[in-house]
Formats: sequence, structure tokens, C-alpha cells
Amino acid sequence: MSGFLLLLFVSAYSQEIEHAVIYGNTEDLGYFYVDLWVGTPPKKQTVIIDTGSRITAFPCAGCRDCGTHMDSYFDYRNSSTSSVLNCNQNIPCSPCKNDQCGYSQSYAEGSSIAGILVEDFIMFGDDFQHSKRVKFVFGCHNRETNLFRTQKADGIMGLAFAKSRMPTLVDALFSDHDISTDIFAICFGKNDGYMTIGGYNSSLHLSEVAWANLHDDTFYSINWHGLKVDGNKIELSASDFSRQYGTGTIVDSGTTFVYLHQPLYEALWSHFESACSKAGKCDGEKVSIPNEPHLCYNYDDDSYPDIFAFYDTFPIFTLLIENIEVQWLPENYLFAWPSYPRSYCLGIYSDGQGCNVLGGIFSRGMDVIFDRTTNKIGFADSECNPLHISQTHNNRTFYNQTQTSNKTAVEEGNRWIVSAAVAISGASLGLIGLLMYKIIKKCRRKSILEIRDEESEPGSSV
Repeated sequence: MSGFLLLLFVSAYSQEIEHAVIYGNTEDLGYFYVDLWVGTPPKKQTVIIDTGSRITAFPCAGCRDCGTHMDSYFDYRNSSTSSVLNCNQNIPCSPCKNDQCGYSQSYAEGSSIAGILVEDFIMFGDDFQHSKRVKFVFGCHNRETNLFRTQKADGIMGLAFAKSRMPTLVDALFSDHDISTDIFAICFGKNDGYMTIGGYNSSLHLSEVAWANLHDDTFYSINWHGLKVDGNKIELSASDFSRQYGTGTIVDSGTTFVYLHQPLYEALWSHFESACSKAGKCDGEKVSIPNEPHLCYNYDDDSYPDIFAFYDTFPIFTLLIENIEVQWLPENYLFAWPSYPRSYCLGIYSDGQGCNVLGGIFSRGMDVIFDRTTNKIGFADSECNPLHISQTHNNRTFYNQTQTSNKTAVEEGNRWIVSAAVAISGASLGLIGLLMYKIIKKCRRKSILEIRDEESEPGSSV
């Protein structure tokens, strides 16, 4: 099934833009990931897509403190093109031991990774598309803790702005001229999705791209200043929005849910409950789920023709970002609790650190475009299921950075369609429940790196 899906996906795409099928989901895994092919001969590694950090890293052979993941540990000694970075190659090392450049990174939710830096060829995406290889510096774990140790994906792929001499994969592809524009786009579905580097694909867009400015040279920070619930604007003041990360709000694909500054969180929930108090709204028996701070809603399939009829009873959130409005639909902010698959909860929580983080659940059903040349971010409602690409490939349209400044495309189509299948199964329900508890208790599945200046080189910790 997965090979067939990949072939359909590849047949729909131009070779001018790097692309990949995204796997994963909010419920079972808590993250979305892509394949990388590393070394000579190439070996597959699966990495979580993370716009809130920079380093790309995964376990390597010989690691005694790493978990069991989807793929075998990468063995750079078996790659004819790999080299371990020594300590005088203009890359910050922490620590430097035996003339090997090391790194150590900790995350606020308690996970950490550490190892040595290696340079080798990497291909982005799947093994069917024959992407160009690029030389790239990545981390080879010799230690993982907590969620990094227990996750199914092998590692992580950081995509935040690279302020240091440690480039991201997007930086490497751009500087090596494998892509002509410094832009990438991520489209998360309920299950799976697709990602492009060097442009974006409008063939599955259901709306025009709405563009807003980015306001930070480290994170993807946006100026979110207002909120509507079912079209009714909430009266908010500037103090309701955190001022961390410059504007107070960042888009981070590596965080599972949405976390809000306490005043904004309370205002949203108050207006949500007010909207739900009206007749016919927020249908479904309210239920309490262990370790879930909110009441959730049971879906009774005997009461509705389909799941979308259930979703339609819930209010629509509209985020006011500069002069654009971005709708967040119920089918995307509600998630089914893994141990209680008929109970739907809101993926919105209070952030104990006083910031607003729009995690992966916010991006579901949207193509989110990160234009790093013009410092803009774009949002377009989209069919994020790669299976649908084969139906539209004859009319596909690709845009690079030059075109995005003055041109967008609209594809007619139906409302967002639920993905057809889950490519990778989750862990057992008991383990999933424990994982979800950790996600919420710790505030994030993967925390944002506190990269405020040059001290955030590989080896910095939070």
C-alpha cells in the first residue's frame, strides 16, 4: 500500500521541486514525519518535521542509550561518503572529544539527544523519486532520553531559521542550487500529507493563499492579534497575547497541539462554551477522559449521517493575523483520544511558559507555506492527502518564490476530505494513552528550542 501511494504521489510532481509523502497523525503518534535517505549506499531514516528547531539528527550504530525505532541505526562507517566532523571545521562543537565534534540538545518537556556530527549525502523524500543528493551535516545520536527514546520515528528534522553555521536541509538544498527558491510547504492531513521544498503545489488548494509577514529571524513568528468564534469577535487586549518570540505566536510543526497564553486560553474557552450552549451546538454527550483537562464529546454514529455532520455542530475559530483571516475548522481542532476513539477533544491547552504555539494540529487541512526569501508565511485550505494528487496531476501548478509575490491559484473542489488510510500503525492503546498523558502534562510533545542568540548552536540546552 505505501509503495503504491508513493508511486501515485511521485507521478503527480514536477522534478523541479523536492517533495515527499508525509506520514503520521495527531492521535496515534502525536507527530508527522518524512523519509530521508542517507549515505552511500543510501539508508532510510524517518525524521519528525519540526519547524521549531534546527538540527537534523537520528541514532547511529553503536548507540547503547537509544530506543527501538522504525529503521536500523545509521552506520556511517558503512557509508563510502561519510566523514566525522573534527573540531576545527568552523562548526560549533559541544563537546569536542577525541577531535570529534559533538552536540547535545535538551528540550523543555524533558527529552534530550546527544552525539557526534557527521557529514554525508542525504536525499529528501522517498526512494522512488530519485532526488538529487546534497552533502549535509547531521547529528548521530549516541544518547536519547524520554520521548526521543520511545518514539517510533528515528529522529528529527529541524527547519527553523539557521542563524549559525549549522544549516538546515532546506539551507543545504538552496545553497547547493538543488532548489531555486528558499521556500518549503507542509500539508498535514488527518493521516499523512505531503511536503515540498523549493516551491508549493496549488493543485490541491481549496482557497487562495493568504499571506502574512514573519517577524523573527529564528522562529516562524506571526502577528496574531484577534480571534472570532463562529464569526463573533472576541474582545481582546494586547496583554492577552504573550510577547515571547517577538510577536508572541509561533508556528511549530513539531509540537502536537496548540498552546496558548493563559488570558487568551481562558477567553477562547469562555466563548467556545458560550457558543456550545446554543441549541444544536456541540452535540454529543460530554465525557471525562482520564488525564485530559477538558470535557470531551462522544460521537454517536447513529445520530449523524457521517462524521462531518457531527463536526458541523461545533463553532469555527477564525484567527486574525495582520490583515488576513485564517479559519480553523472543527474537523481539524478536534481529535479522537486514542484510548477512546469515539471521544473527541479540543487540541488546545494552556501554556505554562506564557507563549502561543500553533502546533501540528493547527496546520491540519492546510498547506502552510514558509517563504524564507520574502519572510512571509502563507495559509491555504488544501487536500492534504497524497492519494488525491494522482487525480489532479494533469492540472498541477507549481510556484516558486518569485511567483508567490504576485500570483496564487485557486483549485475548485469539495471541502477537506478525510485521508483514506493510515500508513503506519500506532503503539498499543495503553502506551498511546501514556504518551498522550505525557504530551499534555509536559505541555508539548516536542518543545520549542530557546534559540535567542548564537548560544543555540548544537550543544545548547534549555
